[in-house]
Amino acid sequence: ELADKADVHRATFYSHYKDIYDLYEQLENAVVDELSAMISKNPPSTYEELFKIIIDYVYDNAQTCRMLFNGNGNRDFYNRVSGSLEEIYIADWLRETGQNEAAEEWRFFAKYHIQGCLAIVNRWADADYAYPKNGLISIIIRASTNLDKIMP
Repeated sequence: ELADKADVHRATFYSHYKDIYDLYEQLENAVVDELSAMISKNPPSTYEELFKIIIDYVYDNAQTCRMLFNGNGNRDFYNRVSGSLEEIYIADWLRETGQNEAAEEWRFFAKYHIQGCLAIVNRWADADYAYPKNGLISIIIRASTNLDKIMP
C-alpha cells in the first residue's frame, strides 16, 4: 500500500528498507542526526537561537516532523530528541559556569524545560503550523525567561 501511494515499485522499496518499521526508524534517525548536526555545526549561544534552529527545521520538514512528533506515535523518537537537547543544555551550562560536572538538579531543570518547549512545538505542528514562527519563538523565550533566574 505504501509503495503504491509513493508510486514506487515494491521491489525498490524493499531494496532500501526491510519493512515499513525500518523506514520509520530511518526517518527518525535522519531527523535526530540532522538536528544534532545543525546545532553542533553552529552552537547557539541563546535559547532563542537554539529554538529558531529547531522551529525552522520542523517547519522546513513539516510533514515528516508532524508524523514523528505526533503524540500517538513512538515515544522513543520524542525521548531521543529530548535527550539530545538536554545534553546540549547541560554542556552549555557547564561551559557557562566553568564546572566539570552537572549537578543533578540541572538535569531536572533541563528535562522540564525541554519537555515544555517540545510540547509547544508539538502543539504548533498539530495545528498545521498556523501560528507564525516568530510568535512561537517569542512564546518559548517568555517561557524560558525564568529558567535563567532559577539556575544556580
